[in-house]
Amino acid sequence: MKSQDTQTVQNLEPSLQATRLQEIQTAQPECRTQVSTSTTHCVHPAQGESTASPLLTSTDQILRHFSRQQLEAWTQQYSPWLFINGNKLGCTFCRDAKRLFGTQKGVQVSEEWTSGEVSAKDVRSMRKKIYKHKDSITHKKATEIKQLREKEVLTTLTETINAKVLSETEHSFRTAYFVAKEKLAFSKMNGLVELQEMNGVKTGSCHKSDHSCINIIAHIASKMKKKIVLTIKSVGSWIGLTVDESTVFGISYLILYLRGDVTGEGEIENIFLDLIELEEGTTADAIYKAVKKSLMEADLDDEYLKSHLICITTDGASVMTGRESGLITRLKKDYSLLESIHCLAHRLELSVNDALKSVTGCNYFEIFISKLYTLYHQSPKNARQLAEAASQVNVSLLKIGQIFTIRWVASSFLTVQAVWRDYPALAEQMKKAAEDGSRCDGERKKFNGLLNHITATGFVKDLATIKDVLRELRSLSLKLQNRNTSLMDATQEIKMTIEVLKAFKTTPGKSMDKAEESIQSGEFKGVPLHFSKEHINRLQFLQALIDSLSSRMPDTKLTKIVAPLNPGNWPKSRDLLVLFGEKEIHDLAKMLGVSSREAVEDFRNWKLNNDQNGKVLKKLLNASKTYLASSAECERGFSALNATATDARNRLRVRSLSAVLFIDLNGPPLNMFDPQLYIQSWLKEKHCLSTASKTGRDKSAQKIRPLWAILSSGK
Repeated sequence: MKSQDTQTVQNLEPSLQATRLQEIQTAQPECRTQVSTSTTHCVHPAQGESTASPLLTSTDQILRHFSRQQLEAWTQQYSPWLFINGNKLGCTFCRDAKRLFGTQKGVQVSEEWTSGEVSAKDVRSMRKKIYKHKDSITHKKATEIKQLREKEVLTTLTETINAKVLSETEHSFRTAYFVAKEKLAFSKMNGLVELQEMNGVKTGSCHKSDHSCINIIAHIASKMKKKIVLTIKSVGSWIGLTVDESTVFGISYLILYLRGDVTGEGEIENIFLDLIELEEGTTADAIYKAVKKSLMEADLDDEYLKSHLICITTDGASVMTGRESGLITRLKKDYSLLESIHCLAHRLELSVNDALKSVTGCNYFEIFISKLYTLYHQSPKNARQLAEAASQVNVSLLKIGQIFTIRWVASSFLTVQAVWRDYPALAEQMKKAAEDGSRCDGERKKFNGLLNHITATGFVKDLATIKDVLRELRSLSLKLQNRNTSLMDATQEIKMTIEVLKAFKTTPGKSMDKAEESIQSGEFKGVPLHFSKEHINRLQFLQALIDSLSSRMPDTKLTKIVAPLNPGNWPKSRDLLVLFGEKEIHDLAKMLGVSSREAVEDFRNWKLNNDQNGKVLKKLLNASKTYLASSAECERGFSALNATATDARNRLRVRSLSAVLFIDLNGPPLNMFDPQLYIQSWLKEKHCLSTASKTGRDKSAQKIRPLWAILSSGK
């Protein structure tokens, strides 16, 4: 009786019989091989135990029914989609496209072909199954999807997926985008989708969870970032960086902004690039590694940055500007064109603090305003009485805040403005509190002292002096914080503010004029005044500010070089104009690595012939706009971060936070968002449509309260 091995070999074609017999004989000399219909076993004579042989491959297993030539012929003919799974076959095209079909009518996806479980008893049956599957509607549609993916376009998507199915995915993408723009919790996705379905909008069943929401948001943000960077590199834009570090809920984050031309026409934009969690600490080395990694991940390679990265703006912290090993020092070793800019808005705050410290009288004023803040913020009773007093004297009450704190100088102006506007109400409330018998003697004396202080002519003059000065400094601060203000523009604004402060020394400001008129009449805003000497020496305070601004915000080498590119700096005389600024333009062109001779000729053509079309001149103008004056954009980014990562929601991963911030700060408004652009790349990455079969457990049914039935009933 012949063994089953011999029978199996005899079933093969003659050309393969010798090869197969040799394989069986050399597989395991110490054992004899027995072949059953399901598994090959080795039976050792000494042990009598049966174990599965590891020497028979999946190809060997298939050869029980099909010859090697037949198998090779099939795989060559159907190689793009046929795959082998053990001793069974499957279809890669249908497997990849399975989740795209969803619930389309007329499309039935075979589980056997997608999971590689197709088998047959003989060659004829297997060949019949292959041909039948090849001609099926499902396989043809899957083949079309594969071809579309290889072409990287889905322009004929309606041939594969009907328009209705695609529109449902668009609804899901718009909903997720709305969640990011409004800084909502990802768990709101399910409720928003259900609301749309109740209003008759079809959104599918697959993209309802918080996980789907963040995956869609992350995908959109990633594609937006790549598109922005690709555009900037394609137009050859200069690049500036703005970097800042802060701690939010005990976690140290680094925020990174990119500044560049996004159109090739000089349209300079500040772009939120990334939010990075500083897991290795806040040292210069950790920040340097984080910045480099983020730039590389954004496809901003060293080759491009070496010839286009021209500036970095920081808040001046030592970890950023350290001379020996600070972030900027490290980056300058990598990028020779890089120039460092210390945020001018922060320098303005330092200048104001220096001036306040040098003038003693300012300290008395600051302490008094702090007392008012404490008085009306820690006592609801006092705040209520102040509101009643404001109503009686017909004053629109403004909130009194703190002054000269870590906040911008603009906030200090709002506090002084509130005291100026609320003056009648403050006097009225203090007068009533000083005469209120229900208060203790100590409280009545305190309010009487406060009333005596604010009704003094010296206080009114001090208030007017501070208000006039802060009005100008607030205007300068807001201009420096403006995202469109370049270094060249900021230098002009600083010089103008210094000139205005010098003029205040001889000509009183608007508020001082009103104060002097009130003092002469004996009352201010209807409140009687009594004479006292002012605490703040007005001329001394103005000169201290002028000196502080001049020393803290001087003209640097960079500001002098770009100054000639501002026509406001040009001399009026043509004789002086002929050679004006050419040395600076030469140095700027040399610093940026462009032709200095062409730069000078283009600049000369501009100032003498009003021709601004020079190619090199445009590069210099774009570079001057790229030099950013302040890091206020990072402050706005951290404000958005605080509004997003609130203590009322779960802690988000930094990847999720960065994606939400990218869409929130950079993305177009909802009515301009086109989800089709991102659905195409979503499908190409083998994600599913919203109409795909829903996986996982269904949400548990909500327990119905009896009260709801009553409120929902029409009876």
